[in-house]
Amino acid sequence: MIRGANTLNLDDKGRLAIPSRFRNALMDRCGGKMIVTVNNTKEHCLWLYPLDEWELVEQKIVALPSFDANHQRLKRFLLGYASDVEMDGSGRILLPAPLREFAMMTKAVLLVGQGNKFEIWSEQLWNARRSQWLQEEMDLENLSVEMEQLSL
Repeated sequence: MIRGANTLNLDDKGRLAIPSRFRNALMDRCGGKMIVTVNNTKEHCLWLYPLDEWELVEQKIVALPSFDANHQRLKRFLLGYASDVEMDGSGRILLPAPLREFAMMTKAVLLVGQGNKFEIWSEQLWNARRSQWLQEEMDLENLSVEMEQLSL
């Protein structure tokens, strides 16, 4: 399970050190091989999947008909920007420059667990969005069935 939030720094080459508490699990699960891609919503963050998890997601995306504009958009972003990354001996991954640019990353980043993947945010952008999210009211009138069934 991928969970928790970690504040990290990119080095001058754009490498990100995966926190040590995840390294062994990622090595055991996928040999340190992962896929990083852009978030397809209006959020400017990256998604980092263990390779085995990405392969499940990728199969579902590829199976979508290309003649639907929403499906094609999803394919263009998620598949088009998908990049293979692998942890080096120090537990670092290199985030490709076009992805760092998309996510407006410079130095300080936040790695946020999402259960099956990580989100990687510019710390500055994360803080701004978090403030917005905290100010927004939850629309309790239009909850999805899945949200209504959650018992926390």
